[in-house]
Amino acid sequence: MKAEELKKLRKEYNVSQTDVARFLGYEVNGKPNRSMIARYENNYAKINPRIGFLLNHYFTNLKKGEKVLEKNEI
Repeated sequence: MKAEELKKLRKEYNVSQTDVARFLGYEVNGKPNRSMIARYENNYAKINPRIGFLLNHYFTNLKKGEKVLEKNEI
């Protein structure tokens, strides 16, 4: 997944950077940290294959209307 695709999908499904950070387990002091998602979207960090796979899973489930499990529910 590329930065532009992440940003497009996030806006299409009306999902915040914080929501995506929560799903991926990016936390600081127990709270979701959206800064890494912003770094991905602005090409300051590369989305590795593992994160790309998880993001595809996340947005596929949103598209299907299925509940997206969070880190603490897995």
